[in-house]
Formats: sequence, structure tokens, C-alpha cells
Amino acid sequence: MLPMSYSLILWAHVLVMGYWLGSELVINALTHYIARTTSLSGVERMRLWDFLLDVDQHVRNAMIMSVPLGFTLAAMLGLVPIEGVAMWALWIVSALWFWFMWLVHWRRKAPEAAMLARWDWWIRYVLLAFFAGSALWSLFTGWPYPTHWLALKVLLFAGGMVCGIFVRHYIREAYRSAIPAIAADRATAADNEEFRSLMVKATWALVVLWVLLFTIGALGALKPQFG
Repeated sequence: MLPMSYSLILWAHVLVMGYWLGSELVINALTHYIARTTSLSGVERMRLWDFLLDVDQHVRNAMIMSVPLGFTLAAMLGLVPIEGVAMWALWIVSALWFWFMWLVHWRRKAPEAAMLARWDWWIRYVLLAFFAGSALWSLFTGWPYPTHWLALKVLLFAGGMVCGIFVRHYIREAYRSAIPAIAADRATAADNEEFRSLMVKATWALVVLWVLLFTIGALGALKPQFG
């Protein structure tokens, strides 16, 4: 029988997944309001945009917290060889990633913002390569994840990170094109349409992310056996 701590970690993991999905829905609604509104000045739209970036941190909170929680559950089920010092290391590294993610947000308007953002991108690329690579390797060899459903969960999580990168790409494009004009309160119809179009593209990335998260949840709950 699994210990009570397993139930607590499982509860936290499910809670974090709900937190992630709920945050995404709120952010999507805010994004489309800011992109489509014609009754607010550019300054007011950018004030809302800054608030949206604060809310977006909840998504990053959930993404990072789901990593140690998920691997802890897998370790308790005997599916990954993580215990003792390795488990402590996993939680410490996750905490450092969490701290750095917030540092990037807090310093986004500071002189070192561009450098911190580049490091943030590279951290994501490295982790994405690790999750995707280890999952694909496991699907063919059965190691380090001995079950296909767990390997697929990790692979889909990597896919979710890709979706997040696409969303950030479209936001960066908006900063290069439409946002400067909107912030200066001199946006033309073309600027507003460019902003709206980029946010629609970001929404499609979010839709894919939602599908991936629901599938991850189903795999974790059902633990289907393949082959």
C-alpha cells in the first residue's frame, strides 16, 4: 500500500494542473480583450498588458511545480530511480529554476533584462531537449521510464513547453511591431490588426497546450498499458 504522503503529493499535483489550466484561461481572455478593445487609450491598454504579464507568472509557477511533483509521484511508484540525495537535488534545482523565472520577471524592465531573458530561453531549450530526448529514448528502450504512459506524459510535457515557446515568440513579435505604437498612443488600424493577429496565433498554441495538458492528466489517471 502506498503511504499517505503519496496521496498528498498526488493531490498537490492535480491541484497544480488545475491551477495551470485556470491561469491559461484567464490570460487568454485578458489577451483578447486587450488586443480587440477600441475604447481604451494606449496607456490603459499597456497598463492592462503589464497586469497580464503578472498573471502569466501563475502559468510558469504551475509548469515548474509540476516537474518535481510528477517525478516524485513516479519515484513513489518505483517508476524512476530517484531517491535520497537525487530527490533532494531534483527539488533544489526546481526551486532554483522557480527563483530564476521570477527574477527574469521582476527585472524585465532593468538594463540586464535582455541577458536574463536569453538565459531563460536557453534553460527552457535544455530542459525541453532533456524531457523530449529521455521520453523518446524510453519509448524505444524502456529506460529511464519503464512504462509507455509515463514516457508519453514526459513527451507531452515537452510538447507543452514548445507551445509556451511559441506563445512567447508571438509576444516578442508584438513587441517588435505593434506594441510600441500602442504604448505611444499612436496605433493605426494596421497596428491593431497586427497585434490582434499575433494574439490569435498565440491562442492556437494555447489550444494545443490545453489538449496536451488534458491528455497528460488522462494518462496519469488511467495509466493505460500499451503493447
